[in-house]
Amino acid sequence: VSIGNICRSPIAEAVFRKLVTDEKLENKWMTDSAAVSDWNVGRSPDARALSCLRNHGIETAHKARQVTKEDFQTFDYILCMDESNLR
Repeated sequence: VSIGNICRSPIAEAVFRKLVTDEKLENKWMTDSAAVSDWNVGRSPDARALSCLRNHGIETAHKARQVTKEDFQTFDYILCMDESNLR
């Protein structure tokens, strides 16, 4: 099952970005979130995801996108949310 990019991954991206910002390390990290499928490309995170982030004082301007071949050259680390996405 392929999963889109409007729930867990954008939450993880937003939380990590806040941690990096809070530690004043923005110049050392480039963070992004993407999906293995194209189901939700261009959409904002799910309303429940946005509510969860807001409840913790975290903002996001995320728009869903699909992983590209270039991502494997651009990023040093690519983290998967689960085994299904990794496969």
